[in-house]
Amino acid sequence: MRYFLSIFLFIILTYNTSAQVKDPVPASEILHQMQKLENTTRVLYVAAHPDDENTRLIAYLENGKQFDAAYLSLTRGDGGQNVIGPELREGLGLIRTQELLAAREIDGGKQFFTRANDFGYSKNPDETFNKWGKEEVLSDVVWTIRNFQPDIIITRFNQTPGITHGHHTASAILAKEAFDKAGDPKAFPEQLELVNAWQPKKIYWNTSSWFFSRGADFDKSKYVTENAGGYSPLLGISYTEMAALSRSRHKSQAFGTAGSRGDETEYFEYWDGPVDDKELFLGVEHSWAKFENGQKIQKAISKLIADFQFNHPEASIDQLFAIKKLIENLDESAVKKEKLKAVKDLILQCAGFYHMLFYDNQYASPGDNMNINLELVNRSDVKIAIVSAKLNQISMDLGISGELKNNQVKMNSFEVRIPTDFPYSNPYWLNDPSSNGLYKVEDQKLIGKAENEPAIEAEVTLNVNGNDLTFNTPLKYKSSDRINGEIIQPFYIIPPLSIEFAEEVSIFTTKDQQKEISIKIKALQDDISGRLELELPKGWRTNMKENDLRFENLVKNSSKNFKINITAGENQGKFDLKAYVSVEGKPIDKSVQEIQYDHIPNQVIIRDAQQKLVLADVQIKGDKIGYIEGAGDAVDEALLAMGYTVDFIDIEKIGVAELKNYDAIIAGIRAYNVNSSLQVHYGKMNEYMKSGGVYLVQYNTTYSLPDTDFWPYPLQLSRDRITVEEAALEFISPEHPALNYPNKIMKDDFGGWVQERGLYFPSSWDQSYVPILAGNDPGESEKKGALLVAPYGKGKFVYTGLSFFRELPAGVPGAYRLLANLLAPRPSE
Repeated sequence: MRYFLSIFLFIILTYNTSAQVKDPVPASEILHQMQKLENTTRVLYVAAHPDDENTRLIAYLENGKQFDAAYLSLTRGDGGQNVIGPELREGLGLIRTQELLAAREIDGGKQFFTRANDFGYSKNPDETFNKWGKEEVLSDVVWTIRNFQPDIIITRFNQTPGITHGHHTASAILAKEAFDKAGDPKAFPEQLELVNAWQPKKIYWNTSSWFFSRGADFDKSKYVTENAGGYSPLLGISYTEMAALSRSRHKSQAFGTAGSRGDETEYFEYWDGPVDDKELFLGVEHSWAKFENGQKIQKAISKLIADFQFNHPEASIDQLFAIKKLIENLDESAVKKEKLKAVKDLILQCAGFYHMLFYDNQYASPGDNMNINLELVNRSDVKIAIVSAKLNQISMDLGISGELKNNQVKMNSFEVRIPTDFPYSNPYWLNDPSSNGLYKVEDQKLIGKAENEPAIEAEVTLNVNGNDLTFNTPLKYKSSDRINGEIIQPFYIIPPLSIEFAEEVSIFTTKDQQKEISIKIKALQDDISGRLELELPKGWRTNMKENDLRFENLVKNSSKNFKINITAGENQGKFDLKAYVSVEGKPIDKSVQEIQYDHIPNQVIIRDAQQKLVLADVQIKGDKIGYIEGAGDAVDEALLAMGYTVDFIDIEKIGVAELKNYDAIIAGIRAYNVNSSLQVHYGKMNEYMKSGGVYLVQYNTTYSLPDTDFWPYPLQLSRDRITVEEAALEFISPEHPALNYPNKIMKDDFGGWVQERGLYFPSSWDQSYVPILAGNDPGESEKKGALLVAPYGKGKFVYTGLSFFRELPAGVPGAYRLLANLLAPRPSE
């Protein structure tokens, strides 16, 4: 539940979402939530990715109509790009998950997901279903419907292939099929041990003129309409302004947007239901009348609202308890569950009740002892007493009781020991290896959940005016900062140390080659001692002695670095080097990745500690590489693994004479989109190439690209791409040095690629460029813009949309061989 005082105060409090948890709950917000109790209508919005949702409609449904709205995003956006940092794949998916949750905190909706993995751009739903497994994801959509029990389903996209992303179209197809199957007990019957079949009443497509931009007219008269542009006096904000704040949480996708005001019409195409009507909610009973004894509940809520006193919200508590008892007598349903939680929250809010379970460290490990604190404050004249408090996850009764007097702080401290077998706080969908298209989640009850339950929480029971009330308060990490004040973050259970390889991949070019790899042991708690051990692939060797790998008494956040010589085996390919540390006889084989951004809570990912070893015939020419940062990638790490030295270049400050010290220079992904200095000083690169330098530019997009002729010869960027990573590529310039020097590129070098061949290829170019490769997705025309090379002065210019930023971290040998060719100087004539 999100809270508003005013637009101004709201923005201040939520600008740093991760630093402020206990938002104020003014009386106007309490009344708004009481009004929501009157409505029992539920709406599920369905699309494919984070940021696909119509935040304006969700804000309107939740706060204007005062319904319960939810967004089902089939994926977590793992396959997208990241404009705020280097995280891709699982890390990006976790960021975008939290961005969606931050958006829902603003507009008030619920958030769900399926197990589907965003494997990258897809051009049609058939390819999408082949990757995901249609029945598995359909099962997840049905499961979500049966749990949330919506009256109406609304899709963002339609079912017509070819208009948009294949994931988008797939989301609409699955929504329609799930609408038909959710009420059928013969569909996915194993779910019915946990939920009941549920038939939504209607399904609509939330359309707009965008879907008709390819020449067809958008006939507004054909559609059901709803004005989502209203204003809430209680909240002090319009739904369109709220939507802009919500949408602007998607920072990793650069989706910040300005607020708007005034009427905004939403359009809906009727797909199915009992009646093809011209009103979105016609035939849906909004009140409690559809429930047994619902009239009593409706009357009680109406009286609650009429009697509400802004200056004395605590006067409503007895009425809320009476409503709670009436709802508890209903049969089980999603409405009952949701409204009971809302009533409990309102009771605490009306009492001004503050509760916080906190610890002075963000992390602990199994076996640790912790001193945690529970703060409880009754800020009203209501008679409240503690009945009990316990930590269910560790089966510990906190043994507290007693009266909570008005505005008197009750602070208790407890010594807690974390059991040695307590699970780590890894995102549940990342606990097991996943397939290319689907995360593996064995526990049916977890499917659909946006995030983990808190690692530890206190179950507190109060007696309020003679009535028992139980609620949970999660354990948080609380600290104070002289700049930001009170900071509250999630609390996580993690290993006592993290094993971190310096690079994701190490490249070996000949059998029996020796190479030094770097491994860092980072202590995540005090007094860590142990021994590093390696599990080498068959035939690979190290000459390190056991005593060389010991470390003693590391204090928290300190580290021990190891330089280890590895000798390659005989067989070419990609292998895993695994590492673990033996601490007091217990092996720990994990690496902990911390993700920290101001707009989301801090996150952790706990992975197996391993590095990819690649033995491939990779020859390099040149040594020193300059790297111009773009939107974030790990290509620089791959260059180091190949044996280059790499410097990051500030293009604004560096002179042309200094640029000439580099054998080649690479611009990171979308560098011309995001690097404003490069947009101004791009001419330096032309001078560098004239003197013999090699300049390689990775993909940019047409979006937000200034209308400037950056390139040495004209080329026109487009949205052309090859999304099928197995798509055949033809060598249309087989004699060109790009395919021959210093490595002879073969068809096999394009085997084992991940997610895609490439994206945002140029669609036209000057005749000075030589296209190297041609390919296409099934059923499409040939694309020749994936790799363009042109001589310029004594040097050369390379523009490529090939996805080196994905293939190199994945350890694809052919990607390394091809990149080495592209960075090589022009061979002597």
